[in-house]
Amino acid sequence: MQPSILPLRASGLCKRFGATTLFAGLELRVEAGELVALIGPNGTGKSTLLGCVTGAVIADAGTIEIGGHDLHAAPIAARAALRSLAQEVEVPEGLTGRELLEFHAEVFAEPRGIDRAIAQAELGPAIDALATTYSVGMRKRLMFAALTLGPAALLVLDEPFAGVDREGRGRMLAAIAAALERGAGVLLSAHEAEELAGLGVAARSVDLRR
Repeated sequence: MQPSILPLRASGLCKRFGATTLFAGLELRVEAGELVALIGPNGTGKSTLLGCVTGAVIADAGTIEIGGHDLHAAPIAARAALRSLAQEVEVPEGLTGRELLEFHAEVFAEPRGIDRAIAQAELGPAIDALATTYSVGMRKRLMFAALTLGPAALLVLDEPFAGVDREGRGRMLAAIAAALERGAGVLLSAHEAEELAGLGVAARSVDLRR
């Protein structure tokens, strides 16, 4: 990724639900190697904004570029530069944790990264059990590990540490720090700025309550 290309550039974003406007004319940039945290309680539009960035939610107006690719005009290229983790993690039926990581390694064109991703997930023998039998925290660790495969311009994480134990959180933080060092941008959500104190990396906060 060229240094001049922003991981994320969102301009003039607007999203309404009926008579309620969550945000209008919103401008948001994430620089290479920068972590930006969306702050605010439930209902302030954090997940909706992240959904707009990932393409899961269609904005009423505005443009979104990921790694220099317009999400509307070039959706495949934009999504190839994106890795996202939803707040509620779902896994497909019939696949083990290992098989899910092998699938992501193939999709993200990094087959040699599978051992590193398995170590990142730290699921022990459970890596060969069906992922649908995992706890919430285990599922989140698994799918976060999948996001570490292949080069990415932007990581979008919705409440990534909820339901994850201290050790798992530490591994996730280390992976986030490594992604930032490689020049990726990270956009995540949190309820309060205090939640970012333990990140160990500098973060810029955007308070959606303002």
